[in-house]
Amino acid sequence: MFEEITGKHKTEIDTPALLLYMDAVEKNIATMAGFFRDKPCKLRPHIKTHKLPLIAHKQIEAGAIGITCAKLGEAKIFLESGVKDVLIANEIVGPAKIQRLVNLSGYGNLICCVDHYENARDISDAAGKIGRKIPVLVEVNVGINRCGVMPGNRPWSWWRRSPG
Repeated sequence: MFEEITGKHKTEIDTPALLLYMDAVEKNIATMAGFFRDKPCKLRPHIKTHKLPLIAHKQIEAGAIGITCAKLGEAKIFLESGVKDVLIANEIVGPAKIQRLVNLSGYGNLICCVDHYENARDISDAAGKIGRKIPVLVEVNVGINRCGVMPGNRPWSWWRRSPG
């Protein structure tokens, strides 16, 4: 089923094919890790470009505190591969997806974003039913108006949805 490609020139490989120049990948990982090494902000790279547990593990070995992904399915793959700290950068909404989130939380530290108190409550309620807690980050609207709560210093503003 799989063609042996070791030793072939890249023009001899049937497409589509993913080709990685690992020297460049490892140099980029080291550069990013070095930049964040002495910073108070820690590196949690998004896997949207590589979507490979192998590279995520290399990023963590170099100093990243975990990874960021977009969806539950991506989180599942990385948690099952042994990545222990995963942030899902999108809101997880609806009973079925929230239940999947809670189930996956047993694999490691799984964090998600919320932008409404009802969503936070739904996640908390579902997790509490099986004795778990799901860390959440409150997503703040930074002007794109896709999601996030409106910024402000009044407590109620943290739970008011953004326009749009």
